[in-house]
Amino acid sequence: DVFADGRCVVTTHGGDVYLVDGIDDGLQRVTWQRFAAGLFEPFGVRVVDGQLYVTCRDGIKRLHDLDGNDEADFVEAFWIDDDVSTMFHAYNFDLQTDSEGNFYFAKAGQYTNHHRPGTIMKVPPIGGRAEVVAWGIRTPNGMGKLSDDRFTVSDNQGPWMPAGKISLVKPNGFFGNMPINKEQETWLRQKHSGELPDAFDEPFIWMPQELDNSCGGQVWAGDKRWGPLSGRLIHSSFGKGWLYYLSLQEIGGTMQSSIVSLPHQWDAGVMRLRVNPADGQMYGTGLSGWQGPRGGKDGCVQRLRYTGEPAQIIEQVRVVPGGIELTFSFAVAEDAADPDAWDAQMWDYKWSSKYGSDQFSVLNPGQKGRDELKIRSIVVSEDKRTVTLVMPDLSVCDQVVLELGFSDSSGKRFSEEVYLTVHAVPES
Repeated sequence: DVFADGRCVVTTHGGDVYLVDGIDDGLQRVTWQRFAAGLFEPFGVRVVDGQLYVTCRDGIKRLHDLDGNDEADFVEAFWIDDDVSTMFHAYNFDLQTDSEGNFYFAKAGQYTNHHRPGTIMKVPPIGGRAEVVAWGIRTPNGMGKLSDDRFTVSDNQGPWMPAGKISLVKPNGFFGNMPINKEQETWLRQKHSGELPDAFDEPFIWMPQELDNSCGGQVWAGDKRWGPLSGRLIHSSFGKGWLYYLSLQEIGGTMQSSIVSLPHQWDAGVMRLRVNPADGQMYGTGLSGWQGPRGGKDGCVQRLRYTGEPAQIIEQVRVVPGGIELTFSFAVAEDAADPDAWDAQMWDYKWSSKYGSDQFSVLNPGQKGRDELKIRSIVVSEDKRTVTLVMPDLSVCDQVVLELGFSDSSGKRFSEEVYLTVHAVPES
């Protein structure tokens, strides 16, 4: 997380907490001060009124610096977890706060013997207790928060998880991960009127392995100083060491989204993101190990900043009646209206106890493979910045991928790959 004055606080897998100072434009004299040590796998941190709160495997700790020398003198058990499972993957992930000061984090589901696994937990500002907000998560290595008090959570492919995904957290939501022992089954049946659920709350975006093979957390980039990427949700990949930007769309109370990867390779897998209030830029931390980019470093603390130069991006993606509409940050050339400049496919996933899912036809349910989406016509707006693809076969599906390549009005080549999840297609 980040202090109001721009200093960062960073935790390590091994249990250290560092204060990072000297963060300016040039980064010529960055200093590290170890604030605390010996915490149990701290996978989330939050600065609240200048005080540090850390999510650990054994609960949330509040760190007190009583003499002001930038070293913790007292580690307070702000909330004690009743689960410290021995499975290596049984982490408590991330730490977020709402406008009322409540804390939220995500508890692993598959790799735990806990009686309430795979849950979003809420701890009040005074600490001491926790309640379950939503459930059914497998390995939720990261949360996020939209511009309002709504939270997001990612998950990763595995049993009962067809692919990577990001979901909107709703009270008593169920995200698909089923119980692994009798104690968990009893708890889940109590949450579901005696029965096990036969459906789950769909994510607003699915992500195949080639896009993100191990999801990290999210952050809302609300600061205008971050340039053309500001005002949108940013997602991180622990497996790839990439960031992505999303274009959210709500239709009749249902959220769906597109997602595009950014062309930057971080030095390790990225897990946590924050916007620094001092400069408005994006800061991230992560590590390599179980996953991470090929040749990734043990860990990283890095900044992605806006240089002030023009950026060619897709500003918005929307499902519209009969097709998909894309708005660009630049004027497109005539070849954007050529059907050969576009390729579109769609498919579904299957929810089951199998590890992950094959890709299945939407038009021929049960048949493995993707459907080619025919583009009947292409409409370019008068200002040359919006392109509408008329696609009669587009329907509700788990995944659409668009591959595009054409020129801008100056002749510069632009190519991109966009993934969407389609829960609803507006009526004509």
